[in-house]
Amino acid sequence: MRFKSRTCAGLLSALLAATAMAHDDTPARPACARLTVFVAKKIYTMDPGRPEAGAVAVCNGRIVGVGDQLADLDPWTRAIPTTVDRRLADKIVFPGFIDAHQHPLLGAITSNLPMIAVLDTAQAYGPAIRGVKSEAEAFARMHRYEAELKDPAATLLVWGWDVPAMGRHLTRRDLDGISMTRPVVVWDASQHHAYVNSAFIAQRKIPKDIKIPGVGRDEQGELNGQFLGIQAASYAIVPLIAQDLQPAQGSRLMRWLIDLNRRNGITMTTDHSMGIFSVDGEAALLNGVFNDPDTPQRLMAIPAMHSFVAKYGSAEKAIDAVHALQAKSTDRLMFRGIKFFTDDSFNGLTFKPGGAGYVDGHEGLWVTPPDRLAALMEPWWRDGQQIFVHSIGAEAQDVTIAALRQLQAKAPRVDHRFTFEHVGMARYDQIRAMKALGASANVNIYYVWLRGQMYPKLVGTDRAEDLSPLGTLVRVGVPTTVHSDYPIGPPRPLLAITLAMTRVGQTGTRTLGAGQTIGLEQALRMVTIDAAYVLGIDDKVGSLEPGKLADFTVLNRDPHAVAPAAIRDIPVWGTVLGGRVFPAAEIGPR
Repeated sequence: MRFKSRTCAGLLSALLAATAMAHDDTPARPACARLTVFVAKKIYTMDPGRPEAGAVAVCNGRIVGVGDQLADLDPWTRAIPTTVDRRLADKIVFPGFIDAHQHPLLGAITSNLPMIAVLDTAQAYGPAIRGVKSEAEAFARMHRYEAELKDPAATLLVWGWDVPAMGRHLTRRDLDGISMTRPVVVWDASQHHAYVNSAFIAQRKIPKDIKIPGVGRDEQGELNGQFLGIQAASYAIVPLIAQDLQPAQGSRLMRWLIDLNRRNGITMTTDHSMGIFSVDGEAALLNGVFNDPDTPQRLMAIPAMHSFVAKYGSAEKAIDAVHALQAKSTDRLMFRGIKFFTDDSFNGLTFKPGGAGYVDGHEGLWVTPPDRLAALMEPWWRDGQQIFVHSIGAEAQDVTIAALRQLQAKAPRVDHRFTFEHVGMARYDQIRAMKALGASANVNIYYVWLRGQMYPKLVGTDRAEDLSPLGTLVRVGVPTTVHSDYPIGPPRPLLAITLAMTRVGQTGTRTLGAGQTIGLEQALRMVTIDAAYVLGIDDKVGSLEPGKLADFTVLNRDPHAVAPAAIRDIPVWGTVLGGRVFPAAEIGPR
């Protein structure tokens, strides 16, 4: 018995020592020296167990407690010195709005170029730039931009040619009419196509037999000035924007977009193809901007698979590089997942609609050959990465579903949050397959508003009206969020909510695909907690619960108290990031 006692005593001592060591190894949270309690007219937490509140306590950038009223937080306020912030006392508070798919650097570059976009283009400072109303007006603007350039050798780069609205692609002959001596390049509204003139072809010494897919030729076999699709457009465009990737200019552009987002209540955004211009340069730029404690926004960066594999030479080395980035993640700048592409562009009419295809019989483009998609994904899937796939048309959904089925058959995973991006078109059977395979959907709701009334002549009335099928996705139970894909759509979550509920087109008078509408609560979830879930960061943001980051969107009116069509116009008072208040009234050029 004496031996057993000594043995038990020894085991107890060892257990206590091990417990102490385990405790010592756990990083301690910084002590709360001072508490801030925000009091609001109403707080919508997006936590179904406690959906509404009147006060929230914050310390060290995180939520400590949520109460119906200030008195409910007494256990905290009595124990810790407290500041009660009443600036939001007459405001409506939500978890910080999330735009789950943007291209911040790309969007800021294009939105600061001379433009010929058909639709008005939102600006961070001042009014939106008015869209052109006709092809003639687009050409008149280009002539004006060319005349304003003082350097006769400088390249004119213009953004925004709209293929669906104008009814055609530009050609070399069109742009030769702008100048025969100055290089002229037009970047289309989708950023997937480029058009160039003869002077550009001569300056770049582009060979007639260039092998890049998507480079167009005329009846005589000469280059016709069209560079269609991501690969061809990148060849033409990327060298022209090298200066925008330099630290000072890149930082200025990024902060321009941060202010545009902030003006619309966004506290968390994404870079949905990080590395498309420069893997190292973009990583350094994002670090310098978003890890700055004064930056009023967070970002989740999703590396572009093709860029990383091209840089590192193999999937294995690219995966190691992504691991190294992910190890540097902070609460401000999170590196997560990997991005793939199936079909090409929605706005550029090179996506794969499936079924009978396009009314005029033209073919869309594949970014990734369908028979290679699953094999390219497999090493990333086996590594446990969350996979995001640009997949627009119904034919693309078939390919993406088949790839996910193969991955699940070879290496089953749960809670993988494999995400279909954009989902411009999807059949009912495809949506049920997404659910069965455990996938999520990140939908561009702006397709309906921007293009729904343009597309009947291109893909038929039914498919044009049923773009972005939110209603079916929700009814089937696929986790779903919405996004702007900025600069494709404006980064305005309140407008996205209105569109998800009303599905109006550009005229504002007609509902397109009434069966795909959703209700207010579901729409609010899509820009808060469901956006966070689809991105795989719902442990950090998306709802107001103890332990989560203290990010709020602050509105002057309650979306529950106005008609759906009026939600888009509710003024955003400001945002709160990590407990720090950023009133929208303070936004201005830096």
